[in-house]
Amino acid sequence: MNKLLLTAYGFSTPSIKDAAQKMIRENKVTKACIISTSWPKEKEKHPQMQQIKKDLLSMNIQQVDFLDVEFEDANKLFDYDLIFLNGGYPFYLLHFIKKSGAEQILKKINQNGGLIFGLSAGSIILGPSIALMQYLYPEDNQFNDSNLDGLNLTDIHVYPHFKEMLTRDPTIKDRINKYENETGINITRLNNDQALAVNNDTQTFLD
Repeated sequence: MNKLLLTAYGFSTPSIKDAAQKMIRENKVTKACIISTSWPKEKEKHPQMQQIKKDLLSMNIQQVDFLDVEFEDANKLFDYDLIFLNGGYPFYLLHFIKKSGAEQILKKINQNGGLIFGLSAGSIILGPSIALMQYLYPEDNQFNDSNLDGLNLTDIHVYPHFKEMLTRDPTIKDRINKYENETGINITRLNNDQALAVNNDTQTFLD
C-alpha cells in the first residue's frame, strides 16, 4: 500500500484540502502526528506547524500531536494513523529521520497502509533522493551527509515553491533544467498552490 500526499505548502487550496479529507475519511484516521524536526529552532511553535495542526483538527481528527525525532522516541510514530512531515530544511529533517530510526518506521507504516503527508522538505524526502538539493543548495548540508537517499516511498522527485522561488532567484529554472539534463531525472515542480496525491500506482495532480 502506498498512500501519500506531497504538498508544497500544506492544505493551501480547497482541492488539496478536499483530497486530504477524503484520504483521512477513507482510512478512518483518528490520531495524527506532525514530525517537527525540520529545522533547529522553534519547531512546533512555528506558525506553519500550528496551522497544520489546526487544519488537521478541522478534518475531524480527534488527536494531533507533535513529535521531534531528534530528541524523542521515533517508535511513538506507530501509535498514529497519519504522519505529517513538515517543511523546513531537507538535510536537517532527513539526517534525524535516519539517525533516530524513523526511516524504517515510516517505511513500515507506509507498507501497512498508513497515511503519510509531506509539506515542502517533507515531500522532498519522501522521494528517492535529495541530490537535487545538494546540487542547488550544498551550503544547507550542515552535517556533510554523503548519503542523499530519501525514504523512497515514491519515485517522484519534488521541487516545491517553484513559481515562488522564481521571483527570488530567476536562475532556478535553468539550474533545474540543467540538473535534469545531466542526470536524466525528471523533477516535479510544485507551486505553493499545488500537490500530488499518490495512491499505489495512481498519481493525482491537485491545485
